[in-house]
Amino acid sequence: MSCPTHRLALLLSITALAVGCASGESDKSTDTASGEGEGEGEGEGEGEGEGEDGLPEGMRPLATPSGACPDLTTSGFVTLDSAGQERHATIVVPSAPAGPMSLVFFFHGLMDPGSTPEPTEYMASALDLQAMADATDAVIVLPEAPIYDLFGFQFFLWDIALETDADLILFDDLRACGADQLDLDLARTTAWGFSGGALWTTVMASQRGDAFAAIVEASGGSDISVPIWPEPAAAYETPAHKMPALLMSGGDLDVWPDPSLTIVDFEAATDTLTDQLSADGHTVVRCWHDAGHTITNAGFQLTIDWLLSHTFGEPSPWAGGDLGDDSDWCELVNAGI
Repeated sequence: MSCPTHRLALLLSITALAVGCASGESDKSTDTASGEGEGEGEGEGEGEGEGEDGLPEGMRPLATPSGACPDLTTSGFVTLDSAGQERHATIVVPSAPAGPMSLVFFFHGLMDPGSTPEPTEYMASALDLQAMADATDAVIVLPEAPIYDLFGFQFFLWDIALETDADLILFDDLRACGADQLDLDLARTTAWGFSGGALWTTVMASQRGDAFAAIVEASGGSDISVPIWPEPAAAYETPAHKMPALLMSGGDLDVWPDPSLTIVDFEAATDTLTDQLSADGHTVVRCWHDAGHTITNAGFQLTIDWLLSHTFGEPSPWAGGDLGDDSDWCELVNAGI
C-alpha cells in the first residue's frame, strides 16, 4: 500500500515535536497498577497447530480484562478502565471487513498534551490509518501512553523503565476485548512503534513476545542509559517466542535531543537491539537511512509490507535474504532459527 507524501509530511512534523520537547525520551510513567490482569502461558512453541482457545500453539493466552470492555466494533476514540485507571485508545476498523482481520498495534512517540491532547487521534488522522485499514483488512489499535510529569513539564510517554505493569495490562485488555468483539486472526498480530513508541515496542517484545507475529521499530532500540534512571530503560529480555524484527535508524543525526548534546543515540540503541535479537535466534532485517530522527517514505512502505506479511510461528518471507527494492538500504542480519 502506498503512503502519499503529504500524509508522511504530517508524521514528520510530529517527529520534530518528539525530539524538541524539554524532557524527551527519558520520561517515565507515574501510573501504578495492581495485578497482572493477564493469562499466563509463555513458551517457545513455533505455532504449528492450535493450542487452547483456538490460538496457535505457543501463543500467549488471552487475558481476562481488568475492567469493562469498550465498544471496539467501529472506528473511534475509546475510554476504558484498565488496571483501575482511566485509559484511552483509538481503534481503526475496516469499513467492510472481508474475513478474519489482522491486528496491528501502533505505539506513538513522546508528545505534548498541551498541543496534542489526543495523540492517537492525531496519528490516526495524520497517517490516514482508516484508508490503510480498508485497503489491508487490518484492525489498527493505537493505545494512548500515560502522561508523565517532570520538573513542571508534562508528556505522553510509555513506561519504558517498566516501573509498573499498567501499560502492559492496557495491551492485554485491548487484545482480549478486541478478540471478543471482532473477527480477528490473532496469529497475524504485530507491533509497530516510532521513537519513544519504538522503545516501548522493545519492552512489549520482551514482556509479551508470544503475542506477536512480528515487530517494527523506527528509531528505537534497547538498553538506553538516561541519567534520571539507575538502570537502562527499554531493557531487553529474551522474548518468550521468536518474532521477525524490522529495525530502522537514521544515522548520526538520529539522536535526542540533538547532536551537540546526545542523551539518546537511536542508531547505537538499534545496533544493540539488533545484536540481542540476532543472538536469540530471531529473524532480523536492519535498515539504515541518513535522514535523522524520522521515517522515510521507503521506510513507511516497508513497514506496512512487513506488518501484513507475517504469521505467528511461520518463517519470515524475508528470511531467505531477498530484500527486493530495499536491498540498497537494508540487510538481512540474521535469518532466524
